[in-house]
Formats: sequence, C-alpha cells, structure tokens
Amino acid sequence: MRAFTTWLFQIQTTDEDDLRRGRTNIIVSLVMIILAILAIPISFLAENNPTSGITIISVGIIAYTVSIAVTKAGRVNIGGLILISFVTLPILTPIVAQTSPTSPFTSPFYLILSTLVAGLTLRPILTWAVLIINLVGLFVAWNIAGINLFADALGTSLGAAAIFLQIGTALFTFVGGQITATALHEARQRREEARQIAGQLATLNATLEAQVAQRTAALQQALHELEQRAAEQARLLAENEQQRQAIRELSVPVLPIRETTLVMPLVGALDTARLADMQQQALEQIARTNARDLFIDVTGVPVIDTQVAKGLIQVVEAARLMGTRVTLVGIRPEVAQTLVTLGIDLRSIRTFSTLQAALGEGRK
Repeated sequence: MRAFTTWLFQIQTTDEDDLRRGRTNIIVSLVMIILAILAIPISFLAENNPTSGITIISVGIIAYTVSIAVTKAGRVNIGGLILISFVTLPILTPIVAQTSPTSPFTSPFYLILSTLVAGLTLRPILTWAVLIINLVGLFVAWNIAGINLFADALGTSLGAAAIFLQIGTALFTFVGGQITATALHEARQRREEARQIAGQLATLNATLEAQVAQRTAALQQALHELEQRAAEQARLLAENEQQRQAIRELSVPVLPIRETTLVMPLVGALDTARLADMQQQALEQIARTNARDLFIDVTGVPVIDTQVAKGLIQVVEAARLMGTRVTLVGIRPEVAQTLVTLGIDLRSIRTFSTLQAALGEGRK
C-alpha cells in the first residue's frame, strides 16, 4: 500500500508549489472518483432510466482518472483544469436539461465548488479564469434553457446572489492562494539562501582544512628543521667544548718526562682563567700519574705579577698536599726583579734558572 501511495503521488516536477497543488489535485480527483462510484447505485434507485446517469458518471470517472495521469506527468495546471471542468459540467447540466424546476435557481450556487477546487489545484491567477468560465457557462446555460431569471424580483435576487457569491469566493480564494504562494516563494528563497550559505560554509571549511593542513605541514617541517638545527647546535657546542678543552690542555700542557716527573711549560700571559686551568690540569695529571716532581717552566711568561704569583703558590701548596714537590724554573732576570719589587715571597718554592738545571739537580 505504501509503495502504491508513493507511486500515486509521484509527480514529475521539481517545483514545490506544483508538487503541493498536484498532490491536492490527485486527492480531490480520488475523492470525486469515490463519490462517482457511490453515486452509481443511487442512479439505479432514483431514476427510471439510469443509463444516462451511469454514462455521465462513467465519463466523470474517466475524466478524473485522466486528470490524475496528466498531473503525474507534471502538467499540474492542465490536470486541474480537467478536474474543474468535470466539477462544473455536472452543475450546469441540470440547468440546460431542466431536470428540476429549482435547478436554474439552486445550481449556480454550487459553482463555488469549482472556484474552491481551483484555489487548491491551480495557480492563484487562474482562479479569475475559472470565475470567468463559470459565469460564461452559467449565462450560456440560462440562454440555452430559455430561462430569464431576471423577469421577476425573486429570480433577479437569486441570480445576483449567485454571481456575487461566485465573485466573492473567487476573490477570497485568490487572496488565500496568493498568500500561500508568496509564503512558499519566500520559504524557497530562504531555503536557497540557506543552501548557498551552507555551500559557502562547506567551501570555507574545505579551504580552512586545506590551510590548516598546509600550515600543519609547514609547522612540522619548521619543527623538523628546528630539531635539526638544535641537534646541529648541540653537536657544534660539543665540538666547541672539546676544542676549548683541547685549547685549555694545550695552553697549559703537562708533559711527562720520567715516570714520576712532570713538566708544565707555560707560554703567554696568565690571566685568572688560565691560572684556574693550570691548577686543574696540574692536579689532574698528578692524580693520574702519581708524579713526585712537577716542574713549572715560566720561561715563556712575559709578566708575573701578584695575581700570577698567588696562583703559582696555590698550585704549589695543592700539589704538596698530594705529595708532589713543585719546582719553578725559567725565571728571567726582569721577572725576578719584578717579583722582588712587588715583595712577593717565593722562598717556599724551589726555583731554577733553566729546566735543564732543574732536571740535572733532580738526578743527583
């Protein structure tokens, strides 16, 4: 049943207003078909010769079926006009046939049904076309039947009432249909705007995702490069530290000349840093070799001031605590004169003028 209903209301159009009116047209046509089928037994009971009634009903059923088929094909307005035509004809037929003495007076009022159906199944502007067709059909039917409703006051009142009822019904139907059509049009515009905004948002989202992906990749690349630079800097710092250590060792070298004898030749000016390196190098080599004698050669030191002298005395005292005797060699005359002038007491330190003299003394 659900599949049949889906097929029945499937209309070949994408316009939402046409879909709404087309489904209404199909529903009204189905109702008219059901009413026509129910009218068949009534025709047998109410008429002596039901053949004409059955024929009219059959034609109506066929017309309503054609209206449904045309509507499903997407011709909604044409299908609505077919439906309205076969709603109008059964109303005008009694006037022409004069099957009832009251039909010329009562039938015109039923024409509002076709106007109401037009408001449901046609575009609002076509409501006026249906009104014109109804009025023209009404006057033609009166003319064919030879009826002059305006011959007396009652006929005039009824005729005028029927016409004004038609016009009023068409007016209200048009206004209602126009309001509905306007509301649907605005809803379609809002939905289209929402669809466009959604499309723009989707495009922006895709663009943003692409930008995020690009920036993430760039950030990862930058991070990778930064890590590489950090690793390179760490390597360079390590090499620099090694080089500095080598330079410190070369600037204050400690050379073993015998199993228990070390020589530390000093060249250049001695500042605080070199004095600290000298003390560190001397003590480390003494601890490593268990040397008993350390000869500090200051031949290449241009100036020995109070600070340098204190540094040398500290090395001598530290080495003495480790069991090593320190001998200072290579003091030049000008350096000796400076030390005397400064009042520096080096009597606790063994001194020799040359390294050869010191080594020769050490062999004795």
